[in-house]
Amino acid sequence: MESEIRHGSKIGRFTVVGELGSGGMGVVYTGHDPELDRRVALKVLRAAAATEEERLRMQREGQAMARVTHPNVITVYEVGTQGNLVFLAEELLDGGTLGSWLEAPRTQSEIVPKFVAAGRGLAAAHAAGLVHRDFKPDNVLLGKDGRVRVADFGLARAIGPGDEDLPAATRANMARAQLDLSRNPMDALTRTGAVMGTPMFMAPEQHNGDRADARSDQFAFCVALYHALYGEWPYAGKTSVALADAVIAGRMEKPPKAIAAWLRKIIVRGLATRPVDRYPSMTALLAELERPPATHGRKIILAAIGLGLVGAAVVGGYLLATREGPPAVKAAPTKIDPTLLATDRGVEWLALAIERDQLDDAIEKYDMATALAQQTSQPTAGSIAASEGALVLALRGKLELARDRLKTADAQKGTDPIALAYADLAAAAIASEAGDLRLALARSEDCAKSFAPLMPELAALCFQIHGDVVAERGDTGLARKAYTEGLALAAKAEKPSRMIAINLALAALDLDDGAKLDALVARLTELQQAAEQSGTASAAGHAEILLARAHIAQAATQQAVTDLEHIKPESIQTFETQIEARIARGQAMALLGDSDAGFADLEAASIAANKAGAIGLALLARLGRVEVLVATNAPEADAEQRALIADARAKGFGRIAHLAETVAQR
Repeated sequence: MESEIRHGSKIGRFTVVGELGSGGMGVVYTGHDPELDRRVALKVLRAAAATEEERLRMQREGQAMARVTHPNVITVYEVGTQGNLVFLAEELLDGGTLGSWLEAPRTQSEIVPKFVAAGRGLAAAHAAGLVHRDFKPDNVLLGKDGRVRVADFGLARAIGPGDEDLPAATRANMARAQLDLSRNPMDALTRTGAVMGTPMFMAPEQHNGDRADARSDQFAFCVALYHALYGEWPYAGKTSVALADAVIAGRMEKPPKAIAAWLRKIIVRGLATRPVDRYPSMTALLAELERPPATHGRKIILAAIGLGLVGAAVVGGYLLATREGPPAVKAAPTKIDPTLLATDRGVEWLALAIERDQLDDAIEKYDMATALAQQTSQPTAGSIAASEGALVLALRGKLELARDRLKTADAQKGTDPIALAYADLAAAAIASEAGDLRLALARSEDCAKSFAPLMPELAALCFQIHGDVVAERGDTGLARKAYTEGLALAAKAEKPSRMIAINLALAALDLDDGAKLDALVARLTELQQAAEQSGTASAAGHAEILLARAHIAQAATQQAVTDLEHIKPESIQTFETQIEARIARGQAMALLGDSDAGFADLEAASIAANKAGAIGLALLARLGRVEVLVATNAPEADAEQRALIADARAKGFGRIAHLAETVAQR
């Protein structure tokens, strides 16, 4: 029957005028509606080889599609049958497809609105109980008026009648056999007239032969948006089978260029391997996509309000200060008079160097400032510069050099209160990194008291170190108290970057305490976006590590690997971030089955921490190994777990001891 359709043929009341194209589902013709005297698109489904049950199902779903009325959904005028054919008459558009529109160079500001419109069409269909199952730019039609319409909703199912009852392995084998027949990942897959999807856009569950749902459409939407923005595909594979392997394993490609961090976050979540890790609906995804970019960076303030950590007056003042948009990203200056580094004007430079993770540059500058102060007989300035250098060296993991600089600072500080406070700050940082928790506790408390009335931003840093130390000792209540005080001071000083850093420390406590993971992941995502938008590299890296840990706890290990891929190793200078990133990556790789690479990363982290004299980080690397051994029921797990608990207790690291004791319960 299909082969007999030609110019002048009648399908229902419509007259065939010409052929527009064909695909896996059937042939599309230009038709004329004599009753309303309008041109239509006639879609004739390839139902000749289908069973009667499948034809009836196609007709029912076509009728359901006709009931969806939305400006971004193609209008279906009529659904009917003629012989063994099922046909649809729908509006005929003359503006091409979104796929052809994307062939010309387009900007982000042009692309995103087009996809938002298409997403609205998907959301409307989902609300009506329909799933597209083959969303891609070529199935999005444009009118000459520029309006976007999504076509081909729910016209076929990826699984036939009764397939849902088959074992998962059987469905996966059937899907793999179908993929073997398609060498080109861009070709639509069909079976007995039913569209199963296009491999390049198919979600992991579709590649496994499972039933597609609205979250599968969300995955396809994000694949298309990724390709539109990056010009490359998120998953690579020269054949359909190779592509399926990458998608199922969650092996995303490294982005070829940078786009807005908040936008990438949305896409990555939509591409999550597990449907449950994607957005709960297209509507939720679109809400994020349509939210003004400036508000993505400000959500951190809302998180602080929700935690009740900042007084209403302080938060209100900060929001007023940022209402016009996010704060401008300031780069740490590369040129500065070294003699200014030991004055009030040097405080901001120190903060920026830490935030931007430009520690090596800071070390060089502070060495120069110390030498110049000594040459000009300014012992107080020399002491402050030496303390600042010691602090940065400690953050860099160079503890012996940091101790040398601190000796210089102590020798010149005299009785000057600012010089004394700087020395306390440097001593606290060194002791904290080295695992001397008792000394770190005392010196951080002293510097917090000294700096609070004079330099609240540095006092906030002292409180953060104090909270870190108390947390390591195992007292989360006191740690939260210290973080809360530091957060209030950071808000008072109008330093959102320090607020982000302290909120991340609080999130780490929640992660250790077994907080609700979905809410915690959402919170960490907001913090990461705020950190990236403000240019705070160190906090952004810390957020990615915590996100990876949270995803590992959710058993979304492949997503954890994706989180860690956002951290650029060559740009990390903070030693703690380097080690923690390596630990998290080692855990993720080992849990994914690559035990050699995973344990090699964990061992390398342990060696580097021990070499630097960072006791806490060395214990943390051992904890990462124990968590993997317990999770995989390794025979050596029990012995290593008991040894770690004993060592952590002996060194005063109550937090790590507790985490090691409760591995099996977490």
